[in-house]
Amino acid sequence: MARETWARHAAHEAAVFGLPAVLIYRQMHAQAIDASAPGFVGFNRFAHGRNLAGPGYEAFKTPNADTLYSNAYLDLTGGPVLLEVSATNGRYFTANFLDMFGNATNISARTHGTSGGRFLIATTDWGGEVPDGTTLFRVTQPYMWILLRIEAEDDRALPVARALQDRFAIRSQGQTGTRRAFPRPGSLADVTSLLTVLDWVVENAGVRNSERALVHRFRGLGVGGPLSVAEALDDPRTLAGARQGLADAAMVIDRVKRQKSADAGGWRETFDPGRYGHNYLFRSGIHSLGTGANVRLENFSFTTFSDAEGQVLDGSRHEYVLRFESPPPSEFFWSVTVYDLRTQELVPNAQGKYLVGSNTEGLKIASDGSVTIRLSRRAEGPNAIPVPEGPFYLALRAQGPRRELLDGSWRPSPVRKEQR
Repeated sequence: MARETWARHAAHEAAVFGLPAVLIYRQMHAQAIDASAPGFVGFNRFAHGRNLAGPGYEAFKTPNADTLYSNAYLDLTGGPVLLEVSATNGRYFTANFLDMFGNATNISARTHGTSGGRFLIATTDWGGEVPDGTTLFRVTQPYMWILLRIEAEDDRALPVARALQDRFAIRSQGQTGTRRAFPRPGSLADVTSLLTVLDWVVENAGVRNSERALVHRFRGLGVGGPLSVAEALDDPRTLAGARQGLADAAMVIDRVKRQKSADAGGWRETFDPGRYGHNYLFRSGIHSLGTGANVRLENFSFTTFSDAEGQVLDGSRHEYVLRFESPPPSEFFWSVTVYDLRTQELVPNAQGKYLVGSNTEGLKIASDGSVTIRLSRRAEGPNAIPVPEGPFYLALRAQGPRRELLDGSWRPSPVRKEQR
């Protein structure tokens, strides 16, 4: 019984700590490792999404619908790669670098302007020569995810945005990475699969020095130790405890994902996703809602699952109105997007419309400077967004937040039921 209790607690901790790594590894495996997968391109190559995200978008949950996405997974075990950044001539872009645990940093319009450049992407232990005309950009792990976003305000902007995608390129420097055995990921509810992937990440991508003591506690489950996960879980008591620990963690992470903030009206500020420190529960909650979160200086975001009365947003029961006294203050653009609560995906609708924002054609701003957005299944007019016939949530994003967002003097108003 003691082994089962220990395994339950250890697996709970391991799942809370490791879920982001498992989610990102699953994406990496499909694009860079599994040659039979539909979207396979291999390491150190971009896979470009040529259309704006819509319902059924597969790469990750809760996607933007006003940027084109490109994804690349880097293998730096053989040395650095060169990233060529296209000049975008004022159009917003961000190359969001994420390690295997989702910690983020950027090469973007905000950090480096829109004139383009060449960047040598190298781990912190690399000590070679940097070519002339090239900027050294350090990353913390030999396996990294680049999530490239390029602004595309609507379908008419796609030719320009696609041309820019093609001018972003990754060049290897002639070296070959170390080939390792990559485990095939299974169900997130399978504790053996989850721990096996986490063990691979710990051994091959590494953890911060400050996390080594924590990870050492998982050795009895086969993570980072002499036993394999299969050997550790061959004991029935350990397996039973680990299964329950994973179920416990999944329940807690789901609650964290949905919890409301202290702000009135249910809007939850996502604090600083991409810089989680040691708040592993917050990190897992963010990643279970959607991987690829950016730092707040790049993308200041809020989510809400409820209206001003604390009731779950539900398109089968109500229509809603969201009124901002002034538009969200941003250097580049802002948007409010609707997602289905069950699938965490964009909502299919006849109009093919998923958001309202500063780039919305015909957006109406009142004479007092306010912006009113209507949320209904009919969604008539430029300031309206279709909602599903069931529970949904909203994401508000401001790309390049201004001071009023950063210092807290601007906050979104609550979503209210439309009075008929």
